[in-house]
Amino acid sequence: MAVPKKAQEVLDQHCIRLEQELPNVVEAYHLFGSVSIGAFQEGLSDLDFVAVTSRPLREREVQVLEQIHRDLEQKIPTISLDGRYVVREDIERLAYKDCPYYYFNSGKLVGIDRFHKNSIDAYQLKQYGIPILGKDPRTYDYTVDWDLLAQNMKRNIEQYWMNWKRKVERFPASLGMLYKGWMIEWGVLGVSRIYYSIREQDMISKTGAGEYALQHVPTRWHRIIQESIQLRSGSKKSLYRSRLQRRKDALAYMDYLMKECLRE
Repeated sequence: MAVPKKAQEVLDQHCIRLEQELPNVVEAYHLFGSVSIGAFQEGLSDLDFVAVTSRPLREREVQVLEQIHRDLEQKIPTISLDGRYVVREDIERLAYKDCPYYYFNSGKLVGIDRFHKNSIDAYQLKQYGIPILGKDPRTYDYTVDWDLLAQNMKRNIEQYWMNWKRKVERFPASLGMLYKGWMIEWGVLGVSRIYYSIREQDMISKTGAGEYALQHVPTRWHRIIQESIQLRSGSKKSLYRSRLQRRKDALAYMDYLMKECLRE
């Protein structure tokens, strides 16, 4: 899969900085996410990566990474790095236990998180990962259990998406869904992606998830799905005369589809 030109620029600068400032520490570098399935959109998509280190990082080295990520975010703000730094020994034992990693997003250290083999990230890495440096990620010795992954996705619906929907139903967040198109497509296409993955045991782009939903949900929901696909594409044209109705349809569709996901 070819990496888009602007994304490649960020990738090149990141790898150069890593080698210059942390020589011989990163021994493998894998891309996954939207860029690996041909769905990368500058200004919308993050550049997802896993950097595998030869040993645990020291505190000073983590500080170096923080500076590298800040610099790249400021230099090319239209593309954010969304990455995980994991120790080789840990990721090679992912089949047997979860492993910790330093998580960076939008130029900042988010904290220490854990890699689960039955997660969508682990599936993407194994199935679609692009080897930029070091071994091919498809050779990692773990297998994703889709029954457990589907359970994790349903838990994500209950713990994240239902809370997100409740939040945007209340003032002042409710105003955001009236005037910010990205909130409409985030909600509608976000849950559509989970719907696709639970049913098809695979991953897909947000636009692809919307197109899939058009083929599998009642026509009652087609207008809000098509609206969300248009918003994702950057179109300024709307299928709605009323933003209030658009917001109402988006929330109702999310409620419908989340219940469908939980029933699968």
